[in-house]
Amino acid sequence: MSKLIELIHVYKDFIVRTGLLRKEHRPGIWDVNMEIRENEIVGMVGGSGGGKTVIAWMIVGLLKPTKGSIMYYPMGLDVTKMSKKELRRYRADVNLVFQDPYSSLDPTHTVKWHIERPLKLYKYNGDIEERVVELLKEVSLSPPEEFLYKYPFQLSGGQRQRVYLARVLALNPKVLVADEPVSNVDASIRASLLELFKRLRDEKGISIMYITHDIATIGYVADRVYVVKQGRIVEEGDVERVITNPQNEYTKLLTKVVPNPYTRID
Repeated sequence: MSKLIELIHVYKDFIVRTGLLRKEHRPGIWDVNMEIRENEIVGMVGGSGGGKTVIAWMIVGLLKPTKGSIMYYPMGLDVTKMSKKELRRYRADVNLVFQDPYSSLDPTHTVKWHIERPLKLYKYNGDIEERVVELLKEVSLSPPEEFLYKYPFQLSGGQRQRVYLARVLALNPKVLVADEPVSNVDASIRASLLELFKRLRDEKGISIMYITHDIATIGYVADRVYVVKQGRIVEEGDVERVITNPQNEYTKLLTKVVPNPYTRID
């Protein structure tokens, strides 16, 4: 599979105040090399505060690395050196899916308004209302007419996440960076959202970086996985191999606390 995005020796330092007038540069992300390939779901797993969200924000262009390159091969450009115009196009192709969809939806506007907005901003040429209905169907909010004029507070957590996905899909993205996208929904809804991610990969060819602290869901949804600890990648590879035969001690610890999805039960 061809590479879409590649992080090459990426570092991110943060300035930390250590006294009244003293500041220090402290490493947050350390020498990260990572790929997102065409038509795949790649996982990134690790504990809270380990750097997963920082990496996600750098991938979508919300944070700039201290050092290193983030190549986006469809445009042949380094994200860290893009102009404003190039970055606008990149952000249509590469979208972030937030952990909490409620905070990313305006409570004063309807579902229809949220999905129409990117279509209007990027000057969609077709029938906008028809496209909104299609997008709601794509994310399994049916019948769509029941959702068009609802407000975020009238929806469940899973429904809000689907509305946000419909909004993102309006831009026809090539890559979704999903940061803990199912952590705030009930277990009964979690599986259906993970199935939706797999369907987006299989039917629409969208590549997805799925970020979580839960290696069990990685085993269910991902093709490959990166294990991140304290800002470093400590293990990577095919998801089945990493879960069934982990090499790093931290990965072994993660796999011990969850059922192995590849264990055969006779």
